[in-house]
Amino acid sequence: MQRTSTPRCRPALPRVACAAAFAGAVLAAAAAPPEAAPYAPPAWPAGTGVGAGPTVASDPVRPLNLGKLRIVLETTQLAAVRSAVGAGTVVHQGNGSDALSFLCYTVADAAAPQRLWLTSSELAGGGKIDGIEAVELPSGTPVAPECPALPASFQPLRFDDGLWLGALSVEQKRAYGTAAQHGGAWSASYHEKHGSLDVVGSIALDLRKGRVVGLFVAHASQT
Repeated sequence: MQRTSTPRCRPALPRVACAAAFAGAVLAAAAAPPEAAPYAPPAWPAGTGVGAGPTVASDPVRPLNLGKLRIVLETTQLAAVRSAVGAGTVVHQGNGSDALSFLCYTVADAAAPQRLWLTSSELAGGGKIDGIEAVELPSGTPVAPECPALPASFQPLRFDDGLWLGALSVEQKRAYGTAAQHGGAWSASYHEKHGSLDVVGSIALDLRKGRVVGLFVAHASQT
C-alpha cells in the first residue's frame, strides 16, 4: 500500500489548499504497489478519498474495539496489539515515505469470514496504528498463516459508534443514503486545525445489498 510524503502547510498556502494537499497524502494508500507484501491491506474503493475540503463537520474516525482491547488511532502501537493478542506478525514493506507496517488477522467464525488489517504508515512513526482496513471474504476462505485467526476473546469487533462489517442497521441505512440502498462506495472526510496540528480523518465503506463488505479508515495529525 503506497504512502507518499506529506506536504507541510506553509503560512502562504491557503488553508483549503493546504488541507487538500495534506489529506491527499494521508489517503495515498488507495493503491497497493507491485512490491506489496503478500496479504497486504487492500486498496480503498474507487472514487473515495479526500477532496478539496472536509465533507463532514466532525471527525468520523472512532476507536476500534477488539473485544475488550481498545485501539485508538495514532496512539495504540502494532507491537502492543501483537503482544495482547498473542498471534500475528508485524510485516514491513517499502522504504522512506512509502514504508508501511501492518498486522493481519482473520475472523473465521463470523457469519461471513472477515479479514482485518491494522496499519502504521511512515506518517504515524513508532509503529502507531493510523489505518484500519477490513473486508468480508468468500465463504470457505481458509485462515492463512500470514493472517492468523483472531482469538474469540478479541471479538466482537466494533467501532465505538457500532459500525462494522455486515448488515446495516435502519439508522445506518438512512445515514448512508443511496449507497446503502443500491450498493457502491460511501465516504466521509474531515479536516480541522487544532492549535499547530492539522488533523485529518477519513472513512470509506464498500456497500452491497444492505451490507458493509469493506471498511477503510485513516487518521493523521501533523504540524
